[in-house]
Amino acid sequence: MRMFVEASLEQSVLDEVWSVGRRLAADSEFPERSLRWVKREALHLTLRFIGEVELELLPDVTAALDELADSGRFELTLSALGTFGGRRPRVVKVGFAEDGGFERLLRLRRQLDGALSEVGFETERGPYRPHLTLGRVRRQATREDLAAIREAVDAAPALQITSSVDRLALVESTLLTSGPRYRRVAVVEL
Repeated sequence: MRMFVEASLEQSVLDEVWSVGRRLAADSEFPERSLRWVKREALHLTLRFIGEVELELLPDVTAALDELADSGRFELTLSALGTFGGRRPRVVKVGFAEDGGFERLLRLRRQLDGALSEVGFETERGPYRPHLTLGRVRRQATREDLAAIREAVDAAPALQITSSVDRLALVESTLLTSGPRYRRVAVVEL
């Protein structure tokens, strides 16, 4: 099973973030055809991508997640639209304000990494950059499209949307031609 751990945000906040992407797509200057937009039901905050998990290791992964139970809920502030990829953006995303809630998210990530490493999972390489993916830039996007995407994202107003994070979920991700399908396998309350 292909799995990840999600830090669950409030549904109303995810609705609001999704509408930000819809407003961007509706702008007549935005090259909407150059992006594959994430479906609303697929919008999530990944705390840790785990990858393929054999069925017999599922109890170990669940036990690692259980170690984070009752560690306390916290608030995250979504702060701005942005991109990953520099001059050739690959992803349009919403980032988070680097405040106390952000630091708390990073601590949870480190704790989860430690718990997963104890049961044999390697730590992910590279820094953890929490975000919500709104869309992925298509390969056939022209240089002009890429410039228009960067310009629209840079011109977008800052966000000040706050969400509580009160649970984590172990999610199975099945990749389909219509897009990913997610199923929560286990949930822990913070």
